[in-house]
Amino acid sequence: MSELVPYAVHYLLDGVRQHFFKLAVKFSEVDAIHSASAHAFPEYGHHIAAHTTLETARSKAQQLGITQIRWNEAV
Repeated sequence: MSELVPYAVHYLLDGVRQHFFKLAVKFSEVDAIHSASAHAFPEYGHHIAAHTTLETARSKAQQLGITQIRWNEAV
């Protein structure tokens, strides 16, 4: 049985600091970018697909004003 792990995701949205927590079994940089886009634009269709390549995810995030995305396990 897999355990959910809490992750903290930090990013800038148009230069303004944002952060949130997410529970996941595993997490990657693409997951962080995808989650940041969903957090930044919850009611819009600007979400970045979770199955996209890292390069495409970074490019799309930058177009949306989402930069300096970082994440870590929240202990």
